[in-house]
Amino acid sequence: MFEGVRKKTKKKIELYKLYCEITNLIPTSRRYFIIGYFDGVLTIQGLILGAHLSGKATPEIIISAGVATAIALGISSGWGAYEAEEIEHQAAKRAKAKAMLRDVGGIVSRAHSFAVYVSSLVHAISPVIGACLPLLVYLLLPMDVAFPIALLVGFIQLFAIGVVMGRIAGINILIAGFKLVLAGVVTLTVITLLSPSHVI
Repeated sequence: MFEGVRKKTKKKIELYKLYCEITNLIPTSRRYFIIGYFDGVLTIQGLILGAHLSGKATPEIIISAGVATAIALGISSGWGAYEAEEIEHQAAKRAKAKAMLRDVGGIVSRAHSFAVYVSSLVHAISPVIGACLPLLVYLLLPMDVAFPIALLVGFIQLFAIGVVMGRIAGINILIAGFKLVLAGVVTLTVITLLSPSHVI
């Protein structure tokens, strides 16, 4: 029984590897993960800072608004990725059919459908993961301590994703990490300067 399950699992893994090779899925999913994670971290940092600038922030408000924002961002990212990838993969299938002078079906068609769903799922999940880590701080620490720690967690996440990008690109990982931290600093600075709390 277990031997049969093992063989089926191995066969499935080999099939999925073939799908990835046919559609170049791994680089695409990696890009979607990085983009989504980056968006999730910056969005939730902005929400946290905006809540505190309002002077009415509580852990309950930040967590509930943050979770709702993360879910909405995940759905938006995943749905947008699905629509974009569906168009791209339809175009890729047409190009292959034109090159082969016949319709492509079977494993090629299934590979492209698999790629659409996987890349969309990755883009849906990644911003939720990025957004939820800073929110966890508000479950564990008092409000006044949670604020700077949550922002710090966000900056650490940005640096880490920059390091990953640097390693993939073969460039200086410290520079790549600090570039994304700089993006976070610029974002929070703009939010602070443009916050309605200055005029309300």
